[in-house]
Amino acid sequence: MAVSSESLGVTKYQLFCVLAASLSSLNYGWNYGVTNLPGDVITKCAAGPQHTILGLPSCLPTSDATWGLVISAFPIGALAGAISCTHFANAYGRKAVLLYSNVLSILGGLLFGVSVNAPMLLIARFLVGVAQGCANGTFTNYVAEISTPRARNTLGSVIQFSTCIGTMMSQLLALGLTVPPLWRILFAITGVISLIHMALLTMCVESPKWLVSKDRIDEARKVLQQLRKSADCTEEFNTLVNTVRAEMGPNAYTATIYDVVRGKTPDNLRHQLLIAVLGMAFQQLSGISGVSFFSTKLFNSITNAPTHSTKPTLAQILTGMVSTIGTLAALFGIAMAGYFGRRTLLIFSHMAMAISSILISVGSVKGYNVLAIAMVFVFYCVYIVGAGSIPWVFPAEMTPIYAVSAISAVSGSIAYASVFAIGMAFAPVMDVLKGYTFLLFAATNLAASVLFFFLLPETKDKRVTEMIRIHSVGVHNVMKRKYRAELYSEKDKECM
Repeated sequence: MAVSSESLGVTKYQLFCVLAASLSSLNYGWNYGVTNLPGDVITKCAAGPQHTILGLPSCLPTSDATWGLVISAFPIGALAGAISCTHFANAYGRKAVLLYSNVLSILGGLLFGVSVNAPMLLIARFLVGVAQGCANGTFTNYVAEISTPRARNTLGSVIQFSTCIGTMMSQLLALGLTVPPLWRILFAITGVISLIHMALLTMCVESPKWLVSKDRIDEARKVLQQLRKSADCTEEFNTLVNTVRAEMGPNAYTATIYDVVRGKTPDNLRHQLLIAVLGMAFQQLSGISGVSFFSTKLFNSITNAPTHSTKPTLAQILTGMVSTIGTLAALFGIAMAGYFGRRTLLIFSHMAMAISSILISVGSVKGYNVLAIAMVFVFYCVYIVGAGSIPWVFPAEMTPIYAVSAISAVSGSIAYASVFAIGMAFAPVMDVLKGYTFLLFAATNLAASVLFFFLLPETKDKRVTEMIRIHSVGVHNVMKRKYRAELYSEKDKECM
């Protein structure tokens, strides 16, 4: 007798679809970290006076403020993408948005390769940002909609793992590709990643939940069976059809961003919106954007290394090591997601970052370089384990399908706006506060830990429908017993 599909963990094809779709996050990580090392070669002509190579300038002299805008164009583009793609994801499908958003990344990659001034780089960064902002929010919904509850615990962490892989690749390849004209290739690789992404996505299925919402029932049944291998999908499919038809049939209501922000939805989703927004805001207020964008500058300030060099400096090597160890931490985080709940990991992550931030400041102010550098590594790793991935999956695990795209767009917009703000403010603040900068982040991480203790429910091994029923009651203290969802039924547990 075939086992119930709801009791399954991760199947091979389910994993393939998630990994293929996750190249959008890998590309996001690539563009997130690619500007860190080659900045001086591009803007300060650190490799020598400007000259022409194959008709293109070897460097693009520009001010720090303009380079800051080039860096920040990526999160601004991502913000625009997150807001604009809600309609397309609902109208044309999750897979379609993941597939065709790559076109903008390819155009951005081509523009990187032929840029002759900073404005061209800025436009290219903006185009790539739009593509990644559009794809990232869609990816988290796609994962939640093709996964069983058990598989979702593990697969939900793939977004951060892929982001770490992309950041690590950009940092390590940058050690050898910062000299003219190779920095152009470094930036243009984003287009190559997009081409591979498009090829892999052609072998993936559309979200069965979205197919049901469009009344493509037979296709949805076939897709679900593909994802669940040889398991019996009857019960899961019937539940899926009944739930989606009740929430989001062909003529049913679909929430807009305006609806969820103003509270004009059939269910009271203020609690879901609040924790989604707080999760993304505190993700960036933790200080990670400063570490990611300006880790070389940060390590230079700690080690007193030279700021302009054509050869990899100690600070640049340390930056590459941070991203590499962060990738290993992401693997650890995926394993831990199967044992600990999201609530536990997120609170632990912010508490550990608060402690690490204090020790970074102590090491920097007192001249304990080894302590400060070690705590930067710890900070990055504990961020990866919890705060890096968990906020992305809140909407899909607690929100009705008619509102999940809108709330994902709002929370994603908060994330990208925060990346922009921290990216613009971190360097000037660090110049003023110097070693005391991370005390600010210690305070924000401590505040996040307290707020999430009272506001964030546990979603591990919980049905989405049950989470929606319990928590669609406005903002509330989840520590009260009546807001605690049960695990699977006894029958489900026996199957597990």
